[in-house]
Amino acid sequence: MGYKKTFRYSTGNPIVDEVGTMNFTGNVIPMVWFKTIRYPNGAPHNNAIHILADIVYWYRPKEERDEESGQLIGMKKKFRDDYLQRSYDQMADTFGLSKKQATEAVKALEKMGIIKRIFKTIQVRGQILNNVLFIELIPQRLYEVTFPEEIEDNTLSPPKEIPLSVEGERGILEKREGTTSKVTGLSLKGETNTKNTIENTNKDYLSINQGEADMDQMDTIEIYTQIVKENIDYENLKADMKYQYELLDELVEIIVDVVAVQRKSIRIGGTDYPYELVKGKFLKLDSEHIRYVLDSMEKTTTHIANIKAYLLTTLYNAPNTISNYYSAEVNYYEYGNGRNEV
Repeated sequence: MGYKKTFRYSTGNPIVDEVGTMNFTGNVIPMVWFKTIRYPNGAPHNNAIHILADIVYWYRPKEERDEESGQLIGMKKKFRDDYLQRSYDQMADTFGLSKKQATEAVKALEKMGIIKRIFKTIQVRGQILNNVLFIELIPQRLYEVTFPEEIEDNTLSPPKEIPLSVEGERGILEKREGTTSKVTGLSLKGETNTKNTIENTNKDYLSINQGEADMDQMDTIEIYTQIVKENIDYENLKADMKYQYELLDELVEIIVDVVAVQRKSIRIGGTDYPYELVKGKFLKLDSEHIRYVLDSMEKTTTHIANIKAYLLTTLYNAPNTISNYYSAEVNYYEYGNGRNEV
């Protein structure tokens, strides 16, 4: 069977667009993966399943909404390059595995044809980094292991062995156009209110907060923490010894608390704002906004009674006040330090 793919909004990345047609929503792992992603002895490959869930999360397109109306205005990918960059150490730390276990799980996914490992040499701030791991998700194979009942012959073909990557592509990382596979995308969680949809959702999907003990590491807080840290370029901010780690981590915690915990409204500076409005603004904060807030805190001499409320207000207003703040700084150094004196 087949169908015509249509993208109302394109992210510019064909893999992300195709994953978007499958409509993965929420923090769920399809129950069918425990049947289709297995060890040779038939047992579910839990490590591979959890790592795949994380990879799929990052390949899911991110909604862009109007700050005031909350209306959907576009879609974009969550990572910067053409493919998702990961390290075995990072995956091991996230899921409480050894590096060997994480490596074996990734290799298992590659053997099944669900992903492809790509090793590249990249340049970061003038420094050459060799054999950096990127993960390419294969939408067609992802669809097959997620919707085996939708395959034309109604059977799931055995996972084909894919030769493992050795060292992939070398050279400085460059943008390249991806190829688009044919994917027939049905919703993992239908956007209807029918009884049938609800029953299927309950039967076919396992909440990350249920069942397997390891799944709680992929809850909403953890996922949004990853998103926020990527948005603000956390590692580079942390590497800047000018800033205190504790305050930076507190800002991350405040942002995550705002975006991850759904509610009707959020009080900021004594005013209640719609949750979606505040969430949208906080998910658009970047490293410059955080530097601005940290600079402001460093120069504040007034006693602050409620530091959390102060930081919350400062973060919310950062996109609107950052330009005026730095303009005032420039004026001070140009005209306030005696440079205009003869």
